[in-house]
Amino acid sequence: MLFTTRFTRALVAVSLPLSAQVALAGYTFEDGNLKGEVNLTAGGASITTRNVNFGSGRVDQRNGRNGGSRIGWQEFYVKPGIKFDYALNPDVSLLGGASVVAATTFGDGDAGGFTRSSDGRVAREELFAGVRVGEWKLTAGRQNYMVGTGFIVMDGNLDQFKDGAYWLGPRTAFKDSAILAWDHGALKSQAFSLRTDDDLGDFRMTGVNLDYNLDDQVTLGAMALKVNALGPRGSTLPRRRDGMQVYNLRALNAKVPGVVALTLNGEYAVERGSGEGVDYAANAWYAQADYAFGDVPLTPILGYRYASFSGDDNLGDNRQKAWDPLSKGFVDWSTWLVGDVVGNYLLFNSNENVQQFSLKTHLSQTLTLGAIHYQFWLDEKNYMGAAVNDRRFADESVVFLDWTPTPSFYTSLSYNWVKPLAAAKQVFGNDRNFSALELYFTYRY
Repeated sequence: MLFTTRFTRALVAVSLPLSAQVALAGYTFEDGNLKGEVNLTAGGASITTRNVNFGSGRVDQRNGRNGGSRIGWQEFYVKPGIKFDYALNPDVSLLGGASVVAATTFGDGDAGGFTRSSDGRVAREELFAGVRVGEWKLTAGRQNYMVGTGFIVMDGNLDQFKDGAYWLGPRTAFKDSAILAWDHGALKSQAFSLRTDDDLGDFRMTGVNLDYNLDDQVTLGAMALKVNALGPRGSTLPRRRDGMQVYNLRALNAKVPGVVALTLNGEYAVERGSGEGVDYAANAWYAQADYAFGDVPLTPILGYRYASFSGDDNLGDNRQKAWDPLSKGFVDWSTWLVGDVVGNYLLFNSNENVQQFSLKTHLSQTLTLGAIHYQFWLDEKNYMGAAVNDRRFADESVVFLDWTPTPSFYTSLSYNWVKPLAAAKQVFGNDRNFSALELYFTYRY
């Protein structure tokens, strides 16, 4: 799955990506100039689905076999890690970190057919070293990195096949990476070179990112990167990437003067350049508004978002106009796994337009009840290359209950159902509601 551990859902606020809000420390130690942290994260999930692919059944991605329309499975992972900081003097420190992920899948395997029962393995996740000099920091190795809300850059690993735990997605680190970061208070910038795993296509993204916090009223950002395909040419067919140039502008956590309860977010990105015999001409954008009723019982948060990911109206020419989500991540419900059923198994942030309505209420300090309704259209009249007569694809709804009894422990129960519309009925040949009951927990020490 193209998103990080779902533990972050419990801690999200209306305006901030999770990595910017919460930093849970494990066991911390300090000895002279050496300080560090040892931590452990563990998570599990049990998912039951009905009418998979609207009744046509689960298809195994490795052998094409149909496993039926009633699929249930369980996933578990543990991730121990360590980080250290050794001060050579007040302005210079040596840095390092490492972690390991052990993950597995039981039962029928996930509803998308990306994993089977007993898929799973133990493998290194992070392994990096670096140096901090004043406001500058350089790190290299296997490490995590996110731009903005993870709209384009966040997850360097697709947890499928022998990795196991597709739904949980505990592996996110980029391999063979280097990040040079400059932190000057409100102004932050990074130059980066990041390589993804083979399942994502084995490509390298090299670029720069800039963020500026304007008096806590809005965070403005810009990014530019170039993609180099490292696997066999055409290995990511029907989507190519080599030579792609990506440009992104964003305004996050924007406050409207005089309307403190309203938070606005938006991004716009284009993919240009050429390589592997094609020209890239794709775009993606979203606009989002959230309003917090602070003086109303249960402090409800009402939200609306429209997101667009371009499709390709001519799959036979040498212009690739379908948006490539590259290494998108996950920080909260619908960001950027758009719909827990549709986003996991049916549409993947390409050739789709999505209208989203959300409501979240706080029953107590530890209990959150929420609901989201998505409306999906295809941007162009094809589904994974198959022509369709109508753009209207499906509607998905979810009701969820999040419980966070402590900052370290989180659990969530949700029920998701997807109603197929004209395009989905034509593609899958069925009209049953595709549903999923999901129970999830995570613990971080």
